[in-house]
Amino acid sequence: MSILLTGATGYVGQHIKTAFDSEWKILGVSQLGDIDQNIAACDLSDESAVYELAQTVSPDVIIHAAGDKNIQRCERDPNLAYQANVQTTLNLIKAFPDAKIIYISSDYVFSGDRGGYRESDPIAPLTVYGKTKASAELNGLILSDQFYVLRLSALYDGEATFLRFLREQLQSGKAVDCFDDAFYSPTFYKDFLNVLDKLVMTPKLSNRVYHVCGQRISRFFFAKLFARSAGFDDELILQASRLHGEVPFLFGDLSLENTMTCESLDVTIGTHHAYLNSLEVLDENSIAVSNL
Repeated sequence: MSILLTGATGYVGQHIKTAFDSEWKILGVSQLGDIDQNIAACDLSDESAVYELAQTVSPDVIIHAAGDKNIQRCERDPNLAYQANVQTTLNLIKAFPDAKIIYISSDYVFSGDRGGYRESDPIAPLTVYGKTKASAELNGLILSDQFYVLRLSALYDGEATFLRFLREQLQSGKAVDCFDDAFYSPTFYKDFLNVLDKLVMTPKLSNRVYHVCGQRISRFFFAKLFARSAGFDDELILQASRLHGEVPFLFGDLSLENTMTCESLDVTIGTHHAYLNSLEVLDENSIAVSNL
């Protein structure tokens, strides 16, 4: 299986490359490249550069994990967000018309007002980031019948940004305010890799949009579970409300629901409690955090 992996040096891309490098023939691509990791350099927002890349490789599948997920930067520069999240997608579709494309998307394509969003629910993004991810989804689904969307919530392993922050604070004995009225459905990295493997290896997929996520949980209770699992004093995790002060781009409920995905791909999602209890082992071999 020949795979073109965009964003190969990012947090998501590194997980994919580490998990499947020995199983698939992966050509990694990122904007700057990485000679040591055998990752090619290509500005995917440059149409001519992508066409040039297409003259040298003919992948069976493109996993499009590149993009800009920095929500505040996207708000400051919508054009940059469009180039990173939409134009890159359009360029790949045009340059590789015969390849299956799996687009890694986000829960931010939804409004975050009710949660439990299913794969078939209408999207209604409220941020520039969410709007550009939604635009990439819609364009891809219209322009190519081999384009598939895989939405996930906050991806985590032992070195995810939020968990690293919690660990550093709790190790120092510092209390951490966490919102009890902001719900989401964090995605454990092994669940993500399992679903991605199914999407890549299944010749004829029955749906175009998939969700991989954990159970709905507040940021407060997720932090509490982590503290208990890691052996820290969970009393240091304090309840806070996003309504008490200005908290931009943090919504009441962005949680995803994935019954259709689990049933159609025959996958099972575990619990946050079990996953967080396993993070002590993961820490020894976890990959470094990097922006997409």
